[in-house]
Amino acid sequence: MLYSIKKMFARTEDYAGRDIDKVIVNLAAKSGTATHVWSYLKEQSVYENTQNGLRVYPHEVRKYAA
Repeated sequence: MLYSIKKMFARTEDYAGRDIDKVIVNLAAKSGTATHVWSYLKEQSVYENTQNGLRVYPHEVRKYAA
């Protein structure tokens, strides 16, 4: 039951259908930061480093997380 509730509220894909966790791992690796400082802001379709405020916008994801 918990799995069903989580699926209703927690998205695992971003606006383009990419796996959020995989993108965050790539962003952390490329920027030399920890994965836990990155988050995905669904309302703005942007990835953000909560430690330093760096934002990766939709058109930049390929450049920073590919």
